[in-house]
Amino acid sequence: MPIGPAANRAPDVVLAHSSDLHVDEDRTASLRDGDGTATLRAVLATARALRADVVLLAGDTFENNQLGSAILDRARGLLAGADLPVVILPGNHDPALENSVFIRGSFAELPNVSILGVTHDEAVPFPVFDLEI
Repeated sequence: MPIGPAANRAPDVVLAHSSDLHVDEDRTASLRDGDGTATLRAVLATARALRADVVLLAGDTFENNQLGSAILDRARGLLAGADLPVVILPGNHDPALENSVFIRGSFAELPNVSILGVTHDEAVPFPVFDLEI
């Protein structure tokens, strides 16, 4: 058991942070061999390889709020299978509006996914890490 200043220190946390993934079914997908979820897949794989405790996707995870159900289903499957807590901060491309990709794609129903402005109003707590995003 640590003694002194280390005794009051929060546990080390590995936070995998990324932004501007722009999951898409058209323009950016064509740049990634037609797979609009390639960047999301890569970020989640890297987070697992690094043994991240939490993944933070900070803005523009999706290219826009008009994406179709096929790409949303693929992204939802990747997030559901991530085996990690994921916090999403909607951005200017994918704001947390009433009919956003987050609502239409049922991302809020995933137990490991938290979305500021959808599942949480102000912050997502992780008491085990003494962390709040």
